[in-house]
Amino acid sequence: MTLATLDSPQLSYSAVPTRGAGPEAHFIAKQSEEGQRRLRETHSLGLGADRAFEELFVVARECRSQNWDGYGASPIASQTFNHACRFLGALPLGIPAPSIGAEPDGHLTFEWHRSLRWTLSISVSPEGDLHYAALLGSSKVYGTEPFFGETPSRILELIRQVSFL
Repeated sequence: MTLATLDSPQLSYSAVPTRGAGPEAHFIAKQSEEGQRRLRETHSLGLGADRAFEELFVVARECRSQNWDGYGASPIASQTFNHACRFLGALPLGIPAPSIGAEPDGHLTFEWHRSLRWTLSISVSPEGDLHYAALLGSSKVYGTEPFFGETPSRILELIRQVSFL
């Protein structure tokens, strides 16, 4: 898996996890990765993903130094950036592109927003944890899911609820 670094503007990512160890498993993962790359390059399916990766890179790069906000914010660590790239790449095609931001604790944030009462925020930690908080009408939902290369089903369901999918 090749990921972008905060010093390299070349965004190359792989969202295809493999649990296999043999040459066949690696071949299948490579073919799947190539297919996803081609889909993301299409105008109708992939334009939002490319823009989201560009936005992620810009935000992470702007916030990579200590005190980036003038109020003592922690820098975005390369581990956080790598986990965020993997999370963004693991989102299924057809999911609306999120807004991307940084938090003073050094986490990167992905947000989906329909209205004041329908919104979802997911914060990616340096350890790869996905902390989420959502307003779903009159309900509040929050929690933490570990990220192991596939988008947790709970988080996908929240994105779908907020995005009308």
